[in-house]
Amino acid sequence: MSAPGPRPVVAFLTDFGAGSEHVGALHAVVAAGCPAADRIDLAHDLVAGDIRAGALVLARLVPLLPGAVHVAVVDPGVGTDRRAVVVSLEGGGALVGPDNGLLGPAATAVGATGAVALHPLPDDAPATFHGRDLFAPAASRLAAGESPGALGTPVDPAGLRMPDLPPPRVGDGTLAAEVVLVDRYGNVQLLAGAADLERAGFTAGDRISASVTDRPHPVTVARAFGDVAPKGMLVHVDSHGMVAIAVNGGDAARRIGAAPGDLLTLARWPLPAAP
Repeated sequence: MSAPGPRPVVAFLTDFGAGSEHVGALHAVVAAGCPAADRIDLAHDLVAGDIRAGALVLARLVPLLPGAVHVAVVDPGVGTDRRAVVVSLEGGGALVGPDNGLLGPAATAVGATGAVALHPLPDDAPATFHGRDLFAPAASRLAAGESPGALGTPVDPAGLRMPDLPPPRVGDGTLAAEVVLVDRYGNVQLLAGAADLERAGFTAGDRISASVTDRPHPVTVARAFGDVAPKGMLVHVDSHGMVAIAVNGGDAARRIGAAPGDLLTLARWPLPAAP
């Protein structure tokens, strides 16, 4: 007797809120359509309507579940003419969700081999819950072994929308980048990476400043939270390879007044004036 094949996996990422009935509806639809599928909640506490942040989180998590069908819903344009798509991924698996920039980074990170625009719902269908009525049913059919081509019309995956990800501005002793995420601990993640920190000339142990207004706050370039004193603030490269501001045992976003979309500047402290 041959060994059974792997169970299909359907993963969910939304801004619905953990424990909401909307998350339950996604699970219920997939459980009914493909009872054999394992269902995994990746994240449901994304900032409501923040497509860019959702896209970056999705791109980090999709590679951890190769072969899975990922239902991603951060969709403030639900019910409009934005496309609903299935994106087939290299190595198997798929992304299912709105083509509003949410799926683009994940498709790029993993590699897209094809895409289809899902057949639209009937005109008399509800217009505001495509997660339940369109994306979850498509995911259950894919998990059950149905071909993406049966679900819609082929489109070029190279045309998937991407979120706005402005590059940082880097100079000698300065790095200015947008805040893209603030997590529940108050850690502030920037649209910048380790190479940008290096190009600015910042190295471990440097005391520099961080500011989103005209008030600079002292921070230390460090590797881990424990490298600074309790309640000390640090700038580091986080587990996702992005530059982040944190407080050891505290809330960096609150301390410096940072929110997603703000421009945050790191700079060397000015030299003391000559006597």
